[in-house]
Amino acid sequence: MSAESLIARNFASAEIPQQLSSKPFLAALPELTAAAEESYDYCLSYTNGALSLDALKDKALTGVCSNFLTPAMQRRLRQPFKQQLLGKALGLKAQRMQRILDATAGLGTDAFLMAASGCEVTAIERSPLVFALLEDALLRAQLTGGSFAVIASRLTLQQDDFLSLDARQHQYDTVYLDPMFPAGRRKASAKKAMTLLQQILPAEDCPEQLLSHGLKCADKRVVVKRGRRSPPLAAREPSLQCKGSTNRFDVYLP
Repeated sequence: MSAESLIARNFASAEIPQQLSSKPFLAALPELTAAAEESYDYCLSYTNGALSLDALKDKALTGVCSNFLTPAMQRRLRQPFKQQLLGKALGLKAQRMQRILDATAGLGTDAFLMAASGCEVTAIERSPLVFALLEDALLRAQLTGGSFAVIASRLTLQQDDFLSLDARQHQYDTVYLDPMFPAGRRKASAKKAMTLLQQILPAEDCPEQLLSHGLKCADKRVVVKRGRRSPPLAAREPSLQCKGSTNRFDVYLP
């Protein structure tokens, strides 16, 4: 039995916004009841208006959601993106807009930042659960209006497996990869969202295919997010690297 089959919802199906393409997935989840609570490990609920994921048997792992409206995100949006590591790795140029495919979207933070920089971003997420969290966050950004709605208009979401895309029909300037790998020993500093998602979602089992398919879909470059001391994806040395204190971005030129 997969971890995703052990998820219930703590809201009525009528509460799911009509705008969400993930509504059928959410409505199909069993509704949590006190009598059946022991049968589930995870629960989706609406917390302060945001779709959130909780671990029912680990109270430290609650309230995981995608949220583009937090003070932390607003601080990042005020920083010049082209001067940040990811902006440098993407090779952004002031004179033209990039078409970027975020092939492993996750909760969408990097995709939203790329869209905020003026890029047209398509974000793909293979997990219907994570896609629902991401789509809910994008809808809230759209409804907030102002600059958040403008950014959201440049971000297109797609629930799919990147490897199933036909490279001949999907060409982008840049393909961005941030693969999920098996959780190692849990550290106190580990982000709550990543810890919970690593419990539920399968790790990427074919990193070599991710990189090779990315190179087929990218006209200019593939950018891969890695831990600073992690080996290169698929043991393939990048063309160049942008290093930070904890992460780095490996750049592959087709």
